[in-house]
Amino acid sequence: MEAFDFKYMPVLVNRIKNLWSSPDAEENFRLIYAESVIRQDMHANNLQFQLTENNQLMAIACASIKNEKNSAGEWWQEQYKKLTPQQQISFNMCRDYLSMMDKKAYALMTEKDIKLDMFISVQKGWGKKLLEKAIAHYKKSGFENLFLWTDCECNVDWYFYNNYELVNQDVYEPFSHGDDEYKTYIFKKSLNN
Repeated sequence: MEAFDFKYMPVLVNRIKNLWSSPDAEENFRLIYAESVIRQDMHANNLQFQLTENNQLMAIACASIKNEKNSAGEWWQEQYKKLTPQQQISFNMCRDYLSMMDKKAYALMTEKDIKLDMFISVQKGWGKKLLEKAIAHYKKSGFENLFLWTDCECNVDWYFYNNYELVNQDVYEPFSHGDDEYKTYIFKKSLNN
């Protein structure tokens, strides 16, 4: 496990652009949108990790402490200027949603807790390997609980299966359509076990 190297950003962007951006959008916007999601979850701290094998990125994990600000402000402003008015609306909606969910998770935390902002596996099985190493590091660093948030677009059952405690469930109305509720979840895992 080593500190995240930004040279791998294109690998991550390509990995998630189909998952976290609209398939109907222009390719360039999808790339910017995906990178904005990743950068929203990165902080200027020593809690951003990666696993590599043969100089290939396998997985990343990004974490933050209570109310820590992300380090994407300047990058975000530069990208925003390049977008069409409609793309700017979408970009703002994404940023507002991510910020709101971060604030909700931080509100449940103490100064002794850590929030897992993101973990991405580029190769199957590597995310779990990195998460185990990162959790061991967080525990050794004195953190007591790990918090994270997710939504209905992710495999929520994975967290229940891996003994995370659901501490908040809600519906995000702006992303809901008719009877199709866009559900959000905040989980907690004790690091003292």
